[in-house]
Amino acid sequence: MINDKWEYFVVHINFEANNNGDIEVSNPKSASDKLYGSLSPEYLKKEFPNQFKNKSPQLHPTKQLEVFLNKWGNERWKLTSTERVGGLLMFIFIREKLLPQNSEISK
Repeated sequence: MINDKWEYFVVHINFEANNNGDIEVSNPKSASDKLYGSLSPEYLKKEFPNQFKNKSPQLHPTKQLEVFLNKWGNERWKLTSTERVGGLLMFIFIREKLLPQNSEISK
């Protein structure tokens, strides 16, 4: 008998820039500018090394998406659609539900 049971997985994809006026927390120059220069970038970096440590460059967004999709594809999830819900972008995945060998449906 054919298994017609499905599992769904929905993911909100955050792709928009932060437009709420927050400073870039890893940039001492931006933090200094936000404080109108009252504390120099050098001072901020020296006094708050964990906050302003150098970060390794991130992957390009297309590569990040590729890695994400391949991760879920390896778990048998198939991207079936993308939907806008208000200002949110949702990715909808589906996969066939695995049923135990001795279940009623498999008989």
